[in-house]
Amino acid sequence: MANSTTLFKLPDGRMAVDVTENKTLAVTDNGTVQNVIADSLTITLPATVVGYTYTIRNGGDNATSTPTRSGADESMIVKILPNASDLIAGMELTASDADSINNTKVTAKVGDEIQIVANGTTGWNIVYVKGTWAQIAI
Repeated sequence: MANSTTLFKLPDGRMAVDVTENKTLAVTDNGTVQNVIADSLTITLPATVVGYTYTIRNGGDNATSTPTRSGADESMIVKILPNASDLIAGMELTASDADSINNTKVTAKVGDEIQIVANGTTGWNIVYVKGTWAQIAI
């Protein structure tokens, strides 16, 4: 199944798109919540460009096609991977190039999300976190 390009409104009014397979984000994904609804997917960030902002959300696996997205807690892991020369900094993590940030399965809740913004030089800065996310060295 290919990633959806159909936008829908989350209950809080933000626009989202379902992600069902690994995805490399593009400039056109700015401002749209990436609602991951399949286990063990990797969301790859592009090279840092000042102002790019992405929100990645755990939608739970086996989600229905309704805007409430009724997937199950602790059903999947979501992985975010920066470009090899970039890092993700924030949340008291040790900043290191190419380390991933994961919403670990054992603590994952539907609706967990992370928002990151590109700084244009060294990589990405975390600006918002809901749920438990862990830095994983690559």
